[in-house]
Amino acid sequence: MSSEFVSSLFEWVAAHPGWMSTVIFATAMAESLTIVGVIIPGALIMFGLGALIGLGHVEFWSAYGWSALGAVVGDAVSFWIGRVFHQGVRRVWPFAKHPEMLARSEEFFRKHGGKGVLFGRFFGPVRGTIPTVAGMMDMGWRDFMIANVVSAILWAPAYLIPGMAFGASLEIASRVAGRLAILILIVAALLWATTWLVRHLARLFQAHATDWSQRFYAWSRNRRFIGPISASLLDPTQGELRGLATLAVLLLGGVVLVSLSLSAAGQQLPSSLDQSLYRFFQELRTPWTDALMVFTAELGDYQVTLPVSLVVFGWLIWRRHHSAAWHWLAALCFGMATNLAFRWLLPVSSPAEIAQGVQGYSFPSSHATFSTLAFGFLAALIARELPPARRWIAYLAAAFLIVPIAFARLYLGIHWLTDTLAGLCLGLLWVTALGIAYNRHPKAAIHWRGLLACSVIALLATDLLHVGADYSADLQRYQHKTTPRVLAREQWWTEGWRKLPQQRLDFRGHHRQDLVLQWAGSREELEARLRAADWLPAPGPDLRGILLWLSPQVELRELPVLPQIHDGSEDDLTMVRYDDSPDTRWVLRFWDIDARLREGDLPIWVGSLIRQQREPRMRLFTFAVDDPQSRAPSDLLAPAWRGLRTRVVHGVNPQERITLIAD
Repeated sequence: MSSEFVSSLFEWVAAHPGWMSTVIFATAMAESLTIVGVIIPGALIMFGLGALIGLGHVEFWSAYGWSALGAVVGDAVSFWIGRVFHQGVRRVWPFAKHPEMLARSEEFFRKHGGKGVLFGRFFGPVRGTIPTVAGMMDMGWRDFMIANVVSAILWAPAYLIPGMAFGASLEIASRVAGRLAILILIVAALLWATTWLVRHLARLFQAHATDWSQRFYAWSRNRRFIGPISASLLDPTQGELRGLATLAVLLLGGVVLVSLSLSAAGQQLPSSLDQSLYRFFQELRTPWTDALMVFTAELGDYQVTLPVSLVVFGWLIWRRHHSAAWHWLAALCFGMATNLAFRWLLPVSSPAEIAQGVQGYSFPSSHATFSTLAFGFLAALIARELPPARRWIAYLAAAFLIVPIAFARLYLGIHWLTDTLAGLCLGLLWVTALGIAYNRHPKAAIHWRGLLACSVIALLATDLLHVGADYSADLQRYQHKTTPRVLAREQWWTEGWRKLPQQRLDFRGHHRQDLVLQWAGSREELEARLRAADWLPAPGPDLRGILLWLSPQVELRELPVLPQIHDGSEDDLTMVRYDDSPDTRWVLRFWDIDARLREGDLPIWVGSLIRQQREPRMRLFTFAVDDPQSRAPSDLLAPAWRGLRTRVVHGVNPQERITLIAD
């Protein structure tokens, strides 16, 4: 979807508020209707609507009123259906095929009575059916409508406000750098997809795993090769060692054969997709996300996962869970075997910028494999001791460690996509095999709270030690490298300035802002001259300043100035100057672009100048917004350059002038 289409859509929404109100009302009503509400992802839709409010494209109070009204009408219709048709509802799809949908709501209503209507709107499994069940059980109209209206008034903001916060954060991030907003969207989508996938797969396997395993065992019993393997894994009367050992050899051999066949067919690694994704992530990099991703990637380093694995193994031995300890050791040994085997058989060159100094690189990604094995099988051990309805929580917790680690290493350029996916799949296959074998054979119950506490403490302790010892070095190692440029003074003064950036570069080379200043000199002299000309250091985005965004009465002087990204680098110097008007200010930013004058090795800085104005939003927030049409008066910066050599030139944007300043 192109940015032009999105902009046109937002403009249409702003120009047709009546249509938007109708859509909001219809969506909220459909989400509350029985049968329809079961199908429609109402929480996701309301979250998206809240994001549009946070972005400033939809008015909050109007959206709140129409969504609450739609929710009231939808629940009232659902209640009427239950009152009129009573038990006939059970014969209608999907309730005829899935009677448990109504059974959950009936149990919930019997337990909570009229309060069930109030709370049921917030409880996912009964959200779409509790009004109908209330009607089937002959609840009074008056009592139902009181609970219905109160719950709708509370429900609308409960679902809108998280989306509003997300939308506002996207807008703030886009002002800093469009690449930051894109990365936030990618991470949010990845976490949502992980949650959805884990929950649905866990429920699917929980409902059908026993039947599937019995059918597979019955089918494979008379097969000469696969029969002994399935019997070893699935038959509680037989030991699982033979089946697991055979399966481990098959997995390793299969990956080697597939990799060698791809190489023989000319499908060399890395592929074009690997390289394209690598370049894509390099364009998304910012200093703050680099710091976060290095911290996340270190969770999967052997300095963390190996000590945690040994602690868990020791705890299992200490508590005399020898079978669990043996399976845990099988998971660790498989991970180490894959690392050694593929490092020797199938070494693959890592991305060029990060290749030096990175240890443990191979195909598939040994970090992805080992993280999946360690955290995945730990989740399997804990989930076995939980009630079936809660087992997905253990798997989701493991996924929230495994997936971010893999994503962080992709972002930093440590591994290719092919290596990462292969490592995740290989680890997941082995964890699944171990989990099936462990669960199909009788075992003594494990004190899962003790195992969880032991593993969490070990993870936190080893990660803190690893971060304290290696974080700074890793951050330096994974930093985006640039090539310094050296220009002679007269060369820069005459024509060389044209080779330096004239517009702030964002994602995909998008030009966000004109760079109207080039200063050749030290930062100290630049800051001293600006201070002498009544410019002040900009208030940074600290916790107090961020909280002030939530005040509709705050003054512009108190609001922080957000940093901005040029070509992946944060501005190095930010100064402000306040107008006579309390609602406007000028913001001056400078970047060190790693360019130097040959004479004196002085750095060349590029700078932008923009006016900001105070903008209240929905009587709830207050932002400082850039005015892209602002033009600085000619005497605004003249006092700072008094006594220096200056030259005004015209760059790629004929409407803007670039001022060169030097001694």
